[in-house]
Amino acid sequence: MTDGDDASRTALRALALAVGALSVLIVVPLFQAVVLGGLLAYLAAPVNERLARRVGATAAALATTVATLAVVVAPLALLVGVAVDQAVSVVRGVEIPDTDSLAVGLREWLGAAGVPAISAGSLGDLGGIVLGGITGQITGAVGLLPTVAVGAVVTLFAFFYLLRDGDALLAWVRANGPLDASTTDELLRRTDDLLWAAVVGNVVVAALQAVLTVLGLVVVGFDDIVFWGVLTFVLSLLPLIGASFVWIPAAGYLAVTGGTVAAAGLAVYGAVVVSGSDNVVRPLAMRRGARLNPALLVVGIFGGIAVFGFLGLFVGPVVLGLGKTLVELLAADRDGARGS
Repeated sequence: MTDGDDASRTALRALALAVGALSVLIVVPLFQAVVLGGLLAYLAAPVNERLARRVGATAAALATTVATLAVVVAPLALLVGVAVDQAVSVVRGVEIPDTDSLAVGLREWLGAAGVPAISAGSLGDLGGIVLGGITGQITGAVGLLPTVAVGAVVTLFAFFYLLRDGDALLAWVRANGPLDASTTDELLRRTDDLLWAAVVGNVVVAALQAVLTVLGLVVVGFDDIVFWGVLTFVLSLLPLIGASFVWIPAAGYLAVTGGTVAAAGLAVYGAVVVSGSDNVVRPLAMRRGARLNPALLVVGIFGGIAVFGFLGLFVGPVVLGLGKTLVELLAADRDGARGS
């Protein structure tokens, strides 16, 4: 090996490092869109693979993309839109007690607690601050529309090309990655298990609890069931929270408003059927997936949300699970080296 070969190899590594850093900077602003496209491709891959055997990779990816938009994305967008509309209706329908008597009672309670009285001017200033904050949030949301449009386009393209070229990408990783083939295959297998547990398992359980909660609320006479269903689904994705944060307040509301029998029935139904379904369905949904330590799952979900936003629900546990897997692979390699 000559000095020229060493210099060329060093320059190639430096160039690869520089281009890699630039690539990361390019991808980071679109990270959530790319990850969302990847998650959708992961979920749709089994259907796409069967279709690709008959019509080819490109036609199958195009058909799967169109079908996903028509059957999944569009109905979900409509569902969320209806839920938002019903949320506004729920807020408007809340009966607020007489404001004068409420203000007097609040001042008396604060006075008894030793808190200085709040003047009308202070309340007006506070109201102005709140309204200003809401206005700012609305303005910011409107300003985000171009970013949302770009993210949607990137998600769509990532979804399509991962469906079409996903196998080629995995083959490229196996051939050019720094790990040997067996270690790469093991890492990919465990990643698949983690994704199944974090995405499929949690979504199935959350969807079931949302449906069961909505059925209970319909029986006791609640309206705006799309809003309650979407809210229950989102809360059920979060550990330590779940559907109980919907049916318990609902039962309390019924008890306060005079529906004692309905409140008791909803409480029993929620505790036995809704919350109990988690213990029955989750082990079945997670049978294929990796079993994450509960503490690791909680930290992964809430930490993932803090770093990645909503997608952190799924990305966080996978990242921590992969970290644990990498430590185990390193330990196995160390033990193997000692044995030899």
